[in-house]
Amino acid sequence: MNVDYFFINEAEDKISGPKIESNQKIKKTFSVEEIRALIEEPDVLLFVNKHDNLLEPIFKEELLGKWDKEFVSNINTNDYGSVDDYENGYFYYIDVWKMGKKAKIVVFSLQH
Repeated sequence: MNVDYFFINEAEDKISGPKIESNQKIKKTFSVEEIRALIEEPDVLLFVNKHDNLLEPIFKEELLGKWDKEFVSNINTNDYGSVDDYENGYFYYIDVWKMGKKAKIVVFSLQH
């Protein structure tokens, strides 16, 4: 069985994995509206980081289907946060990498 792995290489601050080209982290805090717009872009790769920087791909349709219930009210747009501040006991930090001219990588890092 062939399993593909995607991960954040912390030493280089880059995303690594199959078919992931050279990329650079965008050092910016995004608003919830900007994050939603990024998700809807045609050339975007979406991942959830649940543990140890190992990334799980998530399809755009799946993420948008869960947007109102699981994501929008649990996104932390600050550089700090506490799970106690969130009703569900978890939140996501959002990081974005630029890959090539148009493509972007959006990572939802789960904190619980």
